[in-house]
Amino acid sequence: MANSNYRPHPPRRFFFMRSILFLLLSLLQSAVFLPSMAVGTPPAKSDEPIEIGAIFAESGIAAAHNQPLIEMTRLAVKKINDRGGLLGRPVHLTLFDNLSTPIGSAVAAKKSALHNVVAVIGAHWSSHSLAMAPILQKAGIPMISPGSTNPEVTKGKKYIFRACFIDSFQGLAMAKFAHDDLRARTAVVATNIDEDYSTVLGQFFCRAFEKSGGRILEEIGYRGSANDFSAIIGVIEKHRPDVVYLPGYTRDSGLFIKQARKMGITATFLGGDAWDEIETYAGESVEGSFQSAAWHPEVPFPASRELKKFFTAAYGKEIANNSSPLAYDAAMILADAILRAGTTDRIAIRDALAATKDFQGATGSITFDENGDPLDKAIIIIEFKDGNRVFKQTIQP
Repeated sequence: MANSNYRPHPPRRFFFMRSILFLLLSLLQSAVFLPSMAVGTPPAKSDEPIEIGAIFAESGIAAAHNQPLIEMTRLAVKKINDRGGLLGRPVHLTLFDNLSTPIGSAVAAKKSALHNVVAVIGAHWSSHSLAMAPILQKAGIPMISPGSTNPEVTKGKKYIFRACFIDSFQGLAMAKFAHDDLRARTAVVATNIDEDYSTVLGQFFCRAFEKSGGRILEEIGYRGSANDFSAIIGVIEKHRPDVVYLPGYTRDSGLFIKQARKMGITATFLGGDAWDEIETYAGESVEGSFQSAAWHPEVPFPASRELKKFFTAAYGKEIANNSSPLAYDAAMILADAILRAGTTDRIAIRDALAATKDFQGATGSITFDENGDPLDKAIIIIEFKDGNRVFKQTIQP
């Protein structure tokens, strides 16, 4: 009697061909993503564009926050090409959308490697850069993040750089300002638990504030996509702290502050460098708050004055985002390194980036340390006063 469960075995050549296919796919993947890729960049024709990648969020929750940096990166490339390009060749910028997620950022990094870019500018959010950096490091592709402040982004990765200060200093600077200038002695810290930037910066603030003699009454977390913060605000109301440290992003921080003021919270709100255009969500509720930032229209740097003129001429408006000049600096630092390297070879570009010293950017002078972080990058404290962002003071490392 025939067995109804019988299934004919595929011929042996099926398994042989499948094994060959898997082997070829493995070899192809290794060729793209293993460290052997770091041997350099294939030579190009003299008139062939120099390909640079940019990885930012064009869609998703981070898109509005990233758009000004995309705009500024494109402006930098325009300026480079208006001056004749680099090494006698035009620069071509390809934007890869990271979909506002770490997974999307990793995929974008792999796409940029397949696109044969000589370097990558981005990402902006720390959680995105943390996902990208290991992939680009392994592929031997230099990466410059404009605004990812988490210390782990560059640590131990010789191909990864940043144009901004890091969170260990940012948290310390705001804690010092709160204690010494605002005379705050108690604080509640509320962080976006979905973002490494927020949680790590909150930790650095707590350590520094307590070391200065202040008391952290409570550390509380919220989801980045939240719209209702009433439960957390109730905790703040119970403690009645002098200050509330809220190192979130534009949307979540803005909505949080607006709801807190409606519920009667009178404590002074303090934020980090990701409060770009927070007025969009907080409105007048942000009045009386303070934030740390990388740039302000009143900084005295010659490159900043030049950028403001160029930006207004190109877009017919003034710079409204305090983080976006970091993207301009990142692109110009890369251009400077390519010129000094005299080649588009990735290893040579990486070495030139590491040797960057006293580069005069719109956000200040930049010299990279052994981790690819700017040395002695100052922090600006901004006050929200009378509907304006007022330059309060500069805090040096």
